[in-house]
Amino acid sequence: MADVWLFLLAGASLVVLGFAAAQLFDRFRFPDYFILMSIGLLLGSGLIPLGGVDPRASLQAVAPLFMSIAIAFILFEGGLVLHGRGMGRAWMPAILHTALAMALSVVGMWFLGTRFLGLGSETSLILGLAFCGPSATIVLSFLPRLAVTDRSRFALTIEGVLGNIVAAVLVLMLVHVPANPTDILAWVPYLLQVAGAAVVAFLVGQGWSKVVGGPDPRSFAFMTSVALAVLLYAAGEGFLGGNGGVAAFVFGLVLGHRRGPTASDRGAAGARGLQEFHRELVFLLRTFFFLYLGLQVSLSSLDRTALLGAAAFTAVFLAARVPSVAVLSHLWSLPSLDSRVLRATVGRGMTDAVLIVFAIEVGLIPAAESKLVTDLLFLVIVVAAFASAVLVFAAERAELRKAEEAPVRVRAPPPEEVDRALAEFLEDPILSRGEVD
Repeated sequence: MADVWLFLLAGASLVVLGFAAAQLFDRFRFPDYFILMSIGLLLGSGLIPLGGVDPRASLQAVAPLFMSIAIAFILFEGGLVLHGRGMGRAWMPAILHTALAMALSVVGMWFLGTRFLGLGSETSLILGLAFCGPSATIVLSFLPRLAVTDRSRFALTIEGVLGNIVAAVLVLMLVHVPANPTDILAWVPYLLQVAGAAVVAFLVGQGWSKVVGGPDPRSFAFMTSVALAVLLYAAGEGFLGGNGGVAAFVFGLVLGHRRGPTASDRGAAGARGLQEFHRELVFLLRTFFFLYLGLQVSLSSLDRTALLGAAAFTAVFLAARVPSVAVLSHLWSLPSLDSRVLRATVGRGMTDAVLIVFAIEVGLIPAAESKLVTDLLFLVIVVAAFASAVLVFAAERAELRKAEEAPVRVRAPPPEEVDRALAEFLEDPILSRGEVD
């Protein structure tokens, strides 16, 4: 029974810690995951007496379950929000910017990993794919307070969402690709299983949309939608060749585009309703994973290789965005603030942590490299977030200085407007009675 109350105590404490960290972020814009990783570092350091309880061992037991749920949620949410209603032609430039920036990031990180960090080619590729795009959660958290155009907001949102989806799908593919990837025939069964997972999820999504998309709201539709996403993920992993991620994504994509529980105009039952409910569940997973990541790292064991690698990876993130942002700025005639913000958005978050920890757990990243990779993951999240915050702040300050230094231009009114205003002023009854000095 002692284990039961300890589990309940730890679980409830995680929620409270996550809530407190989120409130600090809302109030002071201090990243909540910094707080959670710091708490993990402190708990894992042994400085706090825990009565013989090993927090690493306690969380290690539930980590595989949480990882699977997190991947299902990431892809389900990506499908839900991946639409371009009202953006028209903005879709194609945003996707091209995303594809180019991601491709350059992957190539740059693979090169750094293999040539300078001494990592294997597959490990470097996994790092490149996991870190290929900025975190959607971080992007959506700071966008509302920035005075950028709607097109820039759309481009950043699409990049964050697509980055999560592409990273998750490609890392999961590496787990299940044929043993001999050069054998074309070996790909046929795998691709058939991918197609089967997509078809099953599409049919379930269509049917569920009809069930809950009528004129009357259905009780418990949100919880059941999330449960179906997890069910499809589990079925895809167990019966369809490990393609649960594809199934969860397609199911979310169908719900996001149909008149289901995500597309109604009934307030809490609308699209934002399901997304907000889903966001509450993801909050629990974010809290767990950032605390778990902090527990895996020891500050005393961080070496110069990991520090230099994190700085180099962040430099790659920044450099990879320059060409596509330049093209996007030219096509859309973006203000200088928009261009600066687009270049500065390099923060990484939960998706990267989940995918890299998942790759370590399933043996895709060898045990000999796991220590350096875990340290890199921790430091890249910290360094990239710091660099992004500093650059965005500098962009806002530069724009403010430009506005203050710009000469104030007052347009002189036409002569006829001046004459009319003067006549109205002189005809004022107060003036005519001499009541004004």
